[in-house]
Amino acid sequence: MWQLAAWAVGRAVILPTPFAVAERFFELAETAGFYRALFGSLSRVLIGYLAGTLGGIAVGILMFFVRPARTLLSPLLTVIRSTPVASFIILTLVMMKNAHIPTFITFLMVFPMLAGTTCAALGETDPQLLEAARVYHVSGFARFRALYLPSAAPQLRSQALTSLGFAWKAGVAAEVLCYPQNSIGLYLHDAKAHLETVDLFAYTLLIILVSLLLEKLLRLLLGKGARAK
Repeated sequence: MWQLAAWAVGRAVILPTPFAVAERFFELAETAGFYRALFGSLSRVLIGYLAGTLGGIAVGILMFFVRPARTLLSPLLTVIRSTPVASFIILTLVMMKNAHIPTFITFLMVFPMLAGTTCAALGETDPQLLEAARVYHVSGFARFRALYLPSAAPQLRSQALTSLGFAWKAGVAAEVLCYPQNSIGLYLHDAKAHLETVDLFAYTLLIILVSLLLEKLLRLLLGKGARAK
């Protein structure tokens, strides 16, 4: 259907053919700039993703066990989730260096998702198991590791997978607006500015392929972790 639509339009600057995009993709893959952009974007997004995941889980645990923290932080998480990504990007443009913005935006996308999910998942621990733990005087970290953590783990794995896709897209979107050096977003911005539609599609194809690969790798790692337990 893409090929038929390209034939119908008849202008590559509006809609290039799949063959032209694939050919350009492999041409770009032979250049050093392609890989510098790829690894630059990956490093920024993955740092933000890991920070948001670990920070979100830690804050979610705090919110569950410390009620004042939940009262204080819940509105903040709601505000972060409700604010458009573009608004955060524009605000941070005047606050930090361009190279740091994609990492920070990725963190902001992931953090509230993991914090909210962690707090909610811990609250779904079987109350009968908790009662048994009280009867047998299992408390503290031992109770958390034996009861709370296994109960929350499936939801945390699912949210970690979901948030990874959001993190990758949000990080690249931030790069498009702040265009740091060695980034996919910079090449997307330049392709748009110079009406190089084939390049635009080629780098979009790269974004999709990397997103699929990251999801598969994370799914594999989480699956191995679950089996190890």
